[in-house]
Formats: sequence, structure tokens, C-alpha cells
Amino acid sequence: MFSQFGATAETLSKASTMVFQIGTDAHLYDDPDDISIAPLLDSKFDSEKCEALKRLLALIAQGFDVSNYFPQVVKNVASQSLEVKKLVYLYLLHYAEKRPNEALLSINCFQKDLGDPNPLVRAWALRTMAGIRLHVIAPLVLVAVGKCARDPSVYVRKCAASALPKVHDLRLEEHTSAVEEVHLIDLFLYDYFCFHVIHHLL
Repeated sequence: MFSQFGATAETLSKASTMVFQIGTDAHLYDDPDDISIAPLLDSKFDSEKCEALKRLLALIAQGFDVSNYFPQVVKNVASQSLEVKKLVYLYLLHYAEKRPNEALLSINCFQKDLGDPNPLVRAWALRTMAGIRLHVIAPLVLVAVGKCARDPSVYVRKCAASALPKVHDLRLEEHTSAVEEVHLIDLFLYDYFCFHVIHHLL
């Protein structure tokens, strides 16, 4: 199903919405309580993991809540299979904000994927990190955003720009008694992104 993605923004954007385009097979997976999904996620075979993940994404596309599989899905982000990793990130992008504590357990994998050769993986890793709504992770996300702002891929740089408001919100929540400090940081980040992101998009 997943061919090698090109580096164009158009191709990468299409991949990001693939969860809603699982397609003609979606009607085959209409049971969120399917007991076969969990064993497949724990399988040692990548093909079986992909099968389980495709079922979950099809269920999401139909409006089912399958967040209860989050612990089993997130551990597969360390998979060496590019197809498994892509499917995992599609799931994580949907649920990271709802299950922040469990997502935090795989923060080292997300940070490692920021250096992945595939720009799509780098972008998804950043978007997932930015979606974890925990104050403790804000400094790490800020570092990741800065790194991705200098990424050679325009898509990754766009994701870095999109992640900045989430970091801003976390810092405001954490430093409610130091709003002025946050504003100074925001001014710095604004100037930084004007140069490293917007300049490259023109």
C-alpha cells in the first residue's frame, strides 16, 4: 500500500491524510472489539503488525474510538520496518494528545526519528512530540522545533512552524506567573522562524 514517498510537499501532504483514505477495504474492519487485533500488534512479523494497524486506521476513519490500543501501538514506533512505522505514526498523530503519559514513554524513539532519512518520518515524529500535552516535554519539543526549522525538507519546516503554537500554549500554562518572560521568548522565536522557516518557504 505504501510506496516510497517522494520529497515534494504535495506527496507528503497526501500521505498525512492517508488515515482517511484506507479506502475500499475499510468496510471489512467494522469491529472495534475484534480480539484478533491485539495479538497481531504483538506479532514478530511485520506483515501481521501492518494488518492490525490498517484495521485500526480503518476503524478510526469510520469514527470508532480505538485509543485503548495505544500502549500496544506506540511500542511499535521503534520498528525497523518503514511501513509499520508510518502506520504507527498515523495512529499516534490521532491520539497523542489524548494519551500523553503513554506517548511520553516513547519519547526517545521520537527524538531518534527526528534524524530519520525519510522527511515524512521526521515530520511525524515532531508532530507527535508537539501533540504530547505535558509540561515536562516542552523544552524537548522546543529543541526539536528548532532542529526541524533548519531541515532541508520544506514539509518538515512547515511542521516545525505549525508546532510552535502548541509549544507556546504549554509554556503559558507552565509559567502563568512569568508571562513577560514567555513574551520575550516568543519574540525571539518569532524572529528565529521568520528567518529559518518563512524565508525558505518564499
